Amino acid sequence: MQISSIYDTDAKKWKSRLTGLLEFIREHGERRITNQACKVMARLTPEQLSEPGVSLLVATVRGQNGRQLAGVSFVSSFGEEACLVAVHPLYRNRHTGTALMAAQLKRLGRLECSVASDNTASLKMCFNVGLAAVALSSGPTGKPTLLIRSPQNTVSTTNSPQEGELLCQSPS
Repeated sequence: MQISSIYDTDAKKWKSRLTGLLEFIREHGERRITNQACKVMARLTPEQLSEPGVSLLVATVRGQNGRQLAGVSFVSSFGEEACLVAVHPLYRNRHTGTALMAAQLKRLGRLECSVASDNTASLKMCFNVGLAAVALSSGPTGKPTLLIRSPQNTVSTTNSPQEGELLCQSPS
């Protein structure tokens, strides 16, 4: 399996590719991808792909007729606006989604997404790459939905004491 980033500048080529990716997501997203995330991706332009926090990745496998699409992942605003992953059924349970999420996290440095609490496959994928649930809310369909984020660096980079720390480490 190969994970690749999508960058196109030719408008005709871009529209065709984007349409194909959106069809893949509709067909293999198991009706779990929100309309909002699809709308954000549908409005995506090649110029936006160079903006911080925006990434479009595909997973492909070698097939009889050349490279075939196995999965798609799109992130906008580091996941605050949209974060989606769709994997073809033939490539599920093979860590395809996990590989896409790991590549997104490596590429962007931080990531967040919302996942319905009954979507165990997506939750497992997020937890496998080190994301953690930080909040619970109601999603667009009213289902309990977890807000999942990459861990923040909480280690202090200064040597000065922080609030709550002991000033004297070895009292005598």
